[in-house]
Amino acid sequence: MDEVIFLEVLEGDGVHARHRLERFPASVGRGYTNDVILDDPKVSAEHLRIERREDGALVLRDVGSHNGTFRVEPWTQLAELELTPDTRVSVGDTVLRFRARNHPVEDTVVGPAPVAPRPRVFERPRTFALALAALVGASLLEGYLTNYGRTDWGELTVSVVVPLALLLLWAGGWSVASRIARRQFHYRTHAAIGTLVLLGTIIIPALVTLVSFSLALGGGLPVLHYLAFLGLMGWGLYWHLRYVTRWDSRRLKRVLAVVTLVFGVLSRAGDLLGNEGFDAGLDFPRTLLPPALRLARAQPVEEFFEDTAGLQDEVDALTKEE
Repeated sequence: MDEVIFLEVLEGDGVHARHRLERFPASVGRGYTNDVILDDPKVSAEHLRIERREDGALVLRDVGSHNGTFRVEPWTQLAELELTPDTRVSVGDTVLRFRARNHPVEDTVVGPAPVAPRPRVFERPRTFALALAALVGASLLEGYLTNYGRTDWGELTVSVVVPLALLLLWAGGWSVASRIARRQFHYRTHAAIGTLVLLGTIIIPALVTLVSFSLALGGGLPVLHYLAFLGLMGWGLYWHLRYVTRWDSRRLKRVLAVVTLVFGVLSRAGDLLGNEGFDAGLDFPRTLLPPALRLARAQPVEEFFEDTAGLQDEVDALTKEE
């Protein structure tokens, strides 16, 4: 290997840090006296040394570490190892890779012309607070309007508090993923995205019901509702993943489009196959809208009975066949 080598600290398939080594011997460990310091509790204070032999080869030696040093491929514990390009060793929970300074790099990815960065609405401090207030208000209003019995404010409060607690846990999970992948938590951003998704699950059904009522689309209401739900879930996952992965936005959109399509088909497989489930409950809109909002022409009672005039004949024909 060349006189100058690079020690890479790996994290998954990527490189977490690179250290340039020019003078030997060089020490690696958790202590502050080392040339390369590893923040790993399973790494000893003085774990290994990299020395140059008389023949010029670089040799890695374990200097009596508590948990040992292991070669990755093939997996074997070692006390001494002659370094070659792309040698990988494991110390504690950390994987190290050694490379020469003439190691080739991949071709540069040609991207679109850069534009001035614009702050996203999720990153603004007031977005989460405003979205959270709107979510609480919409949840209380929905619970109050769709409850035909006596208002139980305790039950109504619980129905709001539980989703909020789940929302904060959901944002916490995505924040941990962001911290691992991108070195930043983005908790407020993930919480804002999750809040907007929950707010959409309340607002979108109301809008779909309004459009269906106004245009007399009673038969298409479930389909519109489900498509809107899939679009909302895809939107939320897209922005969560934008703060976690380093994928290009176009690639991420393609992946999410496929995942959403597969999820939509699998979740509606019974309906697509013609299987109709039995439901003892009555499916009816729980929100009463004023007739003034109806834009489509209402069907007169006379036309309804005219359309069903042939129903008795069909029933009689089926009875005779049996």
